[in-house]
Parts: sequence; C-alpha cells; structure tokens
Amino acid sequence: MSADMPSLETDRASRLACEQRLRTVFAGAGHVWITDEQFDSNGPVWRVTLVCQGEAGTWWRRRYRYDIPSDTLHFAGQTPLSDTELRAARTSGRKL
Repeated sequence: MSADMPSLETDRASRLACEQRLRTVFAGAGHVWITDEQFDSNGPVWRVTLVCQGEAGTWWRRRYRYDIPSDTLHFAGQTPLSDTELRAARTSGRKL
C-alpha cells in the first residue's frame, strides 16, 4: 500500500466501492485475484492490479484505476502471464 493512506472510514468505503465495480466487470468470472492495490491521494484513486482469465483461456495481469470522487473504474492495460506468474498470483493474491 502507498504511504498516503486515506482515513480508515474513507479507506473502507472507497475500497468496497472499487471492489463492487470490479465485481460488476468480472460478474460470472470464477477466478480473479487481486495482487496489488495502492491508494494515491493525487485524485484520489485506488490503483488495482489483478489476475484473470481471458476469453481464449489466456491468463492476464490487468490494471485498473478507481476514481473515488467520480465513482468510476478505468481500465489501465493488461499483460499476459506465464504459468509461474499465475501460480505466484494465486498464492499471494486475494480472491475478488
């Protein structure tokens, strides 16, 4: 997590809202792991990295930015994962 953390109440509410938006995007997807989340007070936004399976069975690391004031989730790119990276993400990440 970033050193610029929001207050506990703001943290909880904004993280829940971010996760709700992500659940909407990944509705029906059974295997999604959050591997990194950082609060950025310049916005303020949550930056989230997760691992999910794409349409053709390829596993991807995807990045999202959740803009707290506008309650908007933005896609910020993706990269494919190797089998080793997938195993590490499943071990260290937390399920969405």
